[in-house]
Amino acid sequence: MSPQAKQDTKRRRALLAWYDENRRPLPWRRRPNPYRIWVAEIMLQQTRIAVVEPAYRRFLEVFPTLASLAQAEEEDVLSLWSGLGYYSRARSLHRAARQLQDSGEKQFPKTWKGAMDLPGVGAYTAAAVLSIAYGEPHAAIDGNVIRVLSRLECLERPDSRGAPHAALAGRLLARDRAGDWNQAVMELGETICLPRAPRCPQCPLRGTCGAFAADAVERHPPPKPRRATQRLGLSVTVLRDRHGRLLLERGAFEHLDHLWLPPVKVLPAPPARADFKHAILHRSFAVKVDTKIVSVAQLDRIAERKGAAGTERRVVAPDELASLGRSSLLTKSLRQV
Repeated sequence: MSPQAKQDTKRRRALLAWYDENRRPLPWRRRPNPYRIWVAEIMLQQTRIAVVEPAYRRFLEVFPTLASLAQAEEEDVLSLWSGLGYYSRARSLHRAARQLQDSGEKQFPKTWKGAMDLPGVGAYTAAAVLSIAYGEPHAAIDGNVIRVLSRLECLERPDSRGAPHAALAGRLLARDRAGDWNQAVMELGETICLPRAPRCPQCPLRGTCGAFAADAVERHPPPKPRRATQRLGLSVTVLRDRHGRLLLERGAFEHLDHLWLPPVKVLPAPPARADFKHAILHRSFAVKVDTKIVSVAQLDRIAERKGAAGTERRVVAPDELASLGRSSLLTKSLRQV
């Protein structure tokens, strides 16, 4: 066995032993099946575990199986996704469930091609679900994995093809425990090999970590270039009648066109006095909220008027809000009323 192979074996044994002893009792690790693992992986994209855990439990209570999700209305799916953000994930998950049901499938595919053919499933999600659910030997590479690998071998950021990290991840993969290995590397990145102030004394791989040996842990990987923030203004009009019913629109605001919101208007510049700020990807909106009270009949007439192309309008009673797919922009705006 070559020195490199010996070191790789040492790393696998050390990390899997650490994971076996320290793995967190996360809800998707209890009674796991391919569907539950898939839902968790989609929710965990760009969202903190502390936010995902309660949302995951609520979602599985209503949609415990792929069939139940496929048969659901999109509005109900979006409602249960509220608070997680990045709502396109929920819509893709829902479409994928329907696609599988329409093709006669009852579970997440077992093949790479079958997984990659689903809406919202990319290389990371396919590798994660196939390895964790079925033990298939695919290395899952996310931001945590890139950071761990970069430090182990003192690497720069991966290029557009994932090199050299993809090759290293494949070489280190514990093929007989692929799912556990992928989760172990991600868990290490989430709890020990942190972006700032990493907990190196607690790391099971510190003895074979190139960056630790070179006292250069925080220099790997170098920071990812950030996209410049676009600063805009947003005017929100909360239109109500004396019963507290609200006028909501869907499709008028291009950045959240699949969610119900009060009438909004993008301003070319932030207002002089904003009520709050709201971020959507690289855009930062300074939001000004205006409230108008109209009669019951007037609110209904406004709702019936034809809006811009692709815009839906409806009047919603306060107790109906919880059943809607809604952005935190709506929640923040109503707090100003």
